[in-house]
Amino acid sequence: MDWLPHIVVKAEDDASVKTATTALRTFDTGFPGHKATVHCIGARAHTVCKEWCSAGGHTLLEYQPSIRQSQLHYAIVKGSRLPVVLIRGTAVFYDDLSDYSTTKLFGAETFPKRYTQKGSDKLITLGGIEKTIVFVAQPMKLSAMVEEITKHYQRDVAKEAKGSKKWDCQAVIMDGKMYYQESGIFNLVYQWDKSLFTNLSKKTSAKFESVFGGNNYTEMVARLEEYGYDSEILLKYINAALNDDWKGIRGCRKAYLDMLKDVVVK
Repeated sequence: MDWLPHIVVKAEDDASVKTATTALRTFDTGFPGHKATVHCIGARAHTVCKEWCSAGGHTLLEYQPSIRQSQLHYAIVKGSRLPVVLIRGTAVFYDDLSDYSTTKLFGAETFPKRYTQKGSDKLITLGGIEKTIVFVAQPMKLSAMVEEITKHYQRDVAKEAKGSKKWDCQAVIMDGKMYYQESGIFNLVYQWDKSLFTNLSKKTSAKFESVFGGNNYTEMVARLEEYGYDSEILLKYINAALNDDWKGIRGCRKAYLDMLKDVVVK
């Protein structure tokens, strides 16, 4: 398939600019010969994005800090007719991904269903899509499916959150527990009908990594510690990203999933 790459970059503090833009520095490895559209949210990573786009002939689009990644994903898919690949700025590429193909609506990695906090069975995060890289093979059909699923929803209240019932997170309280669905149209469709989606193969997954927490690693550390996790496990990968040590970032996704093993809902 001939993929149109869209890279969404958001650095939430100055310290995270390098970790939030690893996809730019490794893009030519993952999609050689391709031109990307970079969606830069906020001003912190703007200079890096602008220089990269100018040097490589890529397109830069700029957004206010209040714009959400899932909101952009919804807009990009809705406005696309041809296959698109949505890439987080925290991705790291090790091999060519441009030959990926699928007959499903989209392909990506997944997270397991899990308890949100250690020691509590009251808050449950549903399994869903890991959005470092999402290959959207049929954007028009995916958009139509989102409209079909949400056709009975009430209309949006605020203009600035237009479509939020489609792209925002969902939560329901039932039988003394809260079930939380993470944001994004991909999670919406995944929960509706998993047959419309395909998991990336091990061969494809081995071609990239993700710097988890790279958009704001200081907040990630605080949140992990609040929830009872050892933040040092992921900090070594953050340090590798800060030093462009691509080999050192290998294993970051597995390390994150290993951290969740004790809270996965069986």
